[in-house]
Amino acid sequence: MLQPFAFAFTTLLISLCLLRAVKALRGQRGALTQQICLDDLVCLLLPSAIVLFTHVVNWPVLTLISVFAMGLYGVLVWLDAVLFVQYRIEINRQTLAWFFTGSRGLAKGLPHLLALFSRFPVTLLIPVIWCMAIASLIVPPLPLNVLVVCVLLTAVCLWRIQAGIAEVGVLLILMVMVMNWSPDVPVVALDIAGSMFLGVVALIGLMLLMRKLFVSQHEFLTAPTLLANIVASDEFDAPQGFAARIEHQKFVSADTPPKEKSRYFGHCKQANIILVTMESLGCYINPYINPNSGQGAHSRLAERLAGNSWLSKQHFSLCPNTTVSTNQMYTGFYSNNPYNKADSLFPGKSPQHINHLQKHGYKALFVDSADTGLYDYHRLLSRIGFDRVWGTKDIPANGLQADYRLWNMVDVIAEEVADTPFFLHVINDQTHMPYEIVDSARFNRHRGNSQKAKYLNAVEEVDYILDEFLRRLGEKLDLSNTIVVFTGDHGESFGEFGYSFHSNSVILPQIHVPFMLSHPNLPAKTLEHSSHFDLFPTFFDLLGIDYSHDCLGNPLGLDDREFAYFAHSATLKGNSPANFGFIRDGELLWMDRLFNQVSLLGSDQTRKTLDTKEQAYAKALLYQMLSARGVIHA
Repeated sequence: MLQPFAFAFTTLLISLCLLRAVKALRGQRGALTQQICLDDLVCLLLPSAIVLFTHVVNWPVLTLISVFAMGLYGVLVWLDAVLFVQYRIEINRQTLAWFFTGSRGLAKGLPHLLALFSRFPVTLLIPVIWCMAIASLIVPPLPLNVLVVCVLLTAVCLWRIQAGIAEVGVLLILMVMVMNWSPDVPVVALDIAGSMFLGVVALIGLMLLMRKLFVSQHEFLTAPTLLANIVASDEFDAPQGFAARIEHQKFVSADTPPKEKSRYFGHCKQANIILVTMESLGCYINPYINPNSGQGAHSRLAERLAGNSWLSKQHFSLCPNTTVSTNQMYTGFYSNNPYNKADSLFPGKSPQHINHLQKHGYKALFVDSADTGLYDYHRLLSRIGFDRVWGTKDIPANGLQADYRLWNMVDVIAEEVADTPFFLHVINDQTHMPYEIVDSARFNRHRGNSQKAKYLNAVEEVDYILDEFLRRLGEKLDLSNTIVVFTGDHGESFGEFGYSFHSNSVILPQIHVPFMLSHPNLPAKTLEHSSHFDLFPTFFDLLGIDYSHDCLGNPLGLDDREFAYFAHSATLKGNSPANFGFIRDGELLWMDRLFNQVSLLGSDQTRKTLDTKEQAYAKALLYQMLSARGVIHA
């Protein structure tokens, strides 16, 4: 009597393992938890129920439809993971339409999509395994070895994509499948497997009841499933008639501030500007952390600028993604995924900062040792309006590797600027995941194979490269009247709150970056807070250049700036960023749509859970802030 339930149990187990492999694939972007959540279990009961029903009714037409529908859905779940890793979007009704709307929506990332398959070739097996398994479970009798092959391939996928997966689950699947398909297995054994399925269903029901009765922030209970989003709406919306509290009203909109001059206006007239943004540099260097603590890197460049620098205690990159943060710097407005404006969901406004510098006689240069062709990044740089742009393909090697090749640009830049005042933006590549160390014999202070150890060693090597770059450039050009800024394009996280790498969250490790600004005419100054939006208003103020175009941000020479910022992730969920929040006086009101949580994070990253009423208010407030900044799709 319970034999059909044994088929359902087998379906549930292999679905769990394949979903775990898919989540491990998504985890290569550090996007969210790789663990199965309660809502995943609920959704996976559906294919189990379909398999059960087909065995009970035994209708050929229903069997055929079930195989096709379940196979297609499994392929979409796999494709969702692939697209998330590559394009940082999820498959659902909204993003399916968005993704195929742009003329270059697919083509611009195709070479890099193939690179993903080159790194994890077993990824291509996942939809094949799913379709084979479903067909063999719904359309018997197929040979036993088909199911065995499915199980073994599932084990290979789990092992190759994410090391450390327990083999017990895979062995259990194999055991149950053998039980299902061997003619020598007693009926009682199949009944046991069927009873186990009913027990699992009862346990899931009990957990759903407990979640309803008790409040918990554990990710197993709160994380939303991705399985239902493909056919269901995943919109983030707010109730009608929302009214912000008095203390929040002036921060809901993103009004451009009045053009104010600080007491440092014109202190650095005709100064050159060198903006150094180290890739993925969080506050892991001195003076933000002791470099001898084992958790920090030693920065020569920070020591070079320490004498008379403006040092910000809390400087924010308000979107932890290179392209978006670059766009925010140069436009002075919010945006998201502005690689190709014609195809972007949230391209932001037109950049005018560089053009304004050029009108005052400046030559604007941009050099990046990374690939500026990636995701049409070069299109954004072209929109910004630099006079010259060099990407990795434009930088000669001459016997040097990776970021060391930046040294070969010293003569090129010196010749390019001659006696003209210049703006130079320098970005590196080695500190981007997976973190590259060229001279490991020298830069190996941080021991072990952890991602953070590799990262810190890469930071110390790149810091040496950039410091030497400035020294050599100073031998070719007179830099005595030069504003030098050292910061990070964004930060980097290493598992805090379930997030790794960058682009996917607004937790401090991803958005809190170093900031130092130095010029011989400026006194040392400590800033309580700042953001990338403040860069160009500060440059114009120090240079003594008036400007009339609208932009967010203020000159950092002003002492009465509001400590209020809105941050969002580059990763998307439905019609909005997956993570976003409002920072007020060091506290982050944080909406995490991937884990379906709203909370308050202190400056020390302690988390405070909000009650149901406060969560509803926070969601409505943050929705209005997203809408006012143009980073939600209505």
